[in-house]
Amino acid sequence: MRRPRGFERIIARFGFAIVLATLIGLGLPSQRAHAVGGLSISNPDGGAVRALVIGIDDYQHVRKLKGAVADADDIVSSLRTMGVGDIVELTNAQADRASLLREISALVERTKNNDLIFLSIAGHGTQEPERVKGSEPDGMENVFLLPGFEATPAGSVQRILGSEFNHFIRQFELRGAKVIFVADTCHGGGMARDIDPRAAEMSFRQVPSYTLLVDELKPVSDRNDPKSELDLDHTAFIAAVDRYTKAPEVRIPGIDGLRGALSYAVARAVEGSADTNHDGKVTLKELFSNVRQVVYQLSDQRQNVVTISSPTQTPETDVAYELTRGVVLIQGPTAGPASVPAGAPAPAEARAAASPPVAATAAAAPAGAAPTPPRATPTPPRAAAPIRLAALDGKTSYFPGVKPQDVAVQAVLPTDNPDLIWDPSSHDVIAWGDVVAYGVDVADLPTVVDRTAAIRELKRMATKSPQVMRIWPDDRQQRSGQTVEIDLSDVASRAVLLFNVSGDGTIQMLYPVGSDVALARSASLRLPLRVREPFGAEQVVAVTSQQRMPELENVLTQLNRRRASGQVIKNLERFLPADARIGSIGFFSVP
Repeated sequence: MRRPRGFERIIARFGFAIVLATLIGLGLPSQRAHAVGGLSISNPDGGAVRALVIGIDDYQHVRKLKGAVADADDIVSSLRTMGVGDIVELTNAQADRASLLREISALVERTKNNDLIFLSIAGHGTQEPERVKGSEPDGMENVFLLPGFEATPAGSVQRILGSEFNHFIRQFELRGAKVIFVADTCHGGGMARDIDPRAAEMSFRQVPSYTLLVDELKPVSDRNDPKSELDLDHTAFIAAVDRYTKAPEVRIPGIDGLRGALSYAVARAVEGSADTNHDGKVTLKELFSNVRQVVYQLSDQRQNVVTISSPTQTPETDVAYELTRGVVLIQGPTAGPASVPAGAPAPAEARAAASPPVAATAAAAPAGAAPTPPRATPTPPRAAAPIRLAALDGKTSYFPGVKPQDVAVQAVLPTDNPDLIWDPSSHDVIAWGDVVAYGVDVADLPTVVDRTAAIRELKRMATKSPQVMRIWPDDRQQRSGQTVEIDLSDVASRAVLLFNVSGDGTIQMLYPVGSDVALARSASLRLPLRVREPFGAEQVVAVTSQQRMPELENVLTQLNRRRASGQVIKNLERFLPADARIGSIGFFSVP
């Protein structure tokens, strides 16, 4: 078997230099503890927070979906956990047109000045020719399909036009409210990356185009309706993909079944993960950046979230929502505690008391140096779900000797939602439409299985506090000899560790190497890499912190060129600083 080489690092001695890009800053995180427990979401303008959440799987006449209702349930659960009381959820048959229009109209009537409105829909989408000429750049209007839709006169009524949502959003704005609209659906038919034809069928939130010979829909509208999203004043839009890309339903680490990556990311952002600098205020920029990165990672780079804010908004400074923590006020030696109502501002003394104290025994830092971030408390080992392995021909007799080190393996049929599919003819290993590794013998499958479990865990870690990173020039398959660039944002004065996990689990240290500086000197770090064999999946992982991470750096150096993906996970759990951000993105190479 060929010795794995992975990437060729392009550095100065090869006539190239690491490029330090332009400033993209969100601010450095503080060391204040931050967890969902005890947090409440609040409106920075002082009004109420209200929500209408829609999720549709059970379509009667078009292909059913698998995770949209779970998406709606997740967002509703997060909002309730964070103290929001006015929530209406419509799922499956509840989300017919009459019910949806009734509930959104009632929500408009309840809305007061300075309220914050969450609107979320997960389900099928499509496009139709625009009704208002000039309202869309390509002449096509986004449409959201409801459970009873079909291309018949009666079935044509069961859909909602994008312009109708804009109509209701304008009604919220006229009442003095701000709106966050989340569309976990897709309207275009393209793909960011081709799917291997041997892969299991993927689920997408888009239906084929259709023709309505008779359209009985009577749109809700009036003369004050905005022509497009850009004509609204106080609304932020978050869409799963652009107008030309399909949105897949994805696997979320630790969660059964399929989900929408956008809805999952929004639910975690609501719970506080978008508060990048831990100041209790989530700006539109923080929200957009967090959701965009989490979706990018969870979808294996098949989705690039689109965010739009109204022209009157300033994403860098406009606060989408605030996070407050209920605290206990001690009235006196004999008095019982009194809880501050959720969402109410806490007195300055109480806020100070709620912050965790700095340990008095901490070693003194050198003069002028930033304090070393406390190490995260290691979490006890969790029972990892087995990796489901299938053979393309449906036989399970190949796998009795497949004994991975770090996770159990379960032999299943190709139709049983496998994590990996092994082709007994070519010996290629396929996962979710991509070839993970080429020419893998049965004896070498355990390392690929262990690698799959490690990537699953890396994605879980990266969702909690993501490090923004991107692949350039694009997220399509890369060929031998091509140069790709890994671009990390918001890393000024942060220590950076960058490594690769190849398709067979081989670790490759990428940064720092040799004379690389320990701390990034600019807000962006762009690292050029040249693609080399073996081909298949590459998972590039970035870990950043306010201080250099010598233990992790030493471990990664020792594991360099070794098939040791499980060891990487164990050492990340052991040595990861509390302020660490993790980015975990994959791309795929072919000969």
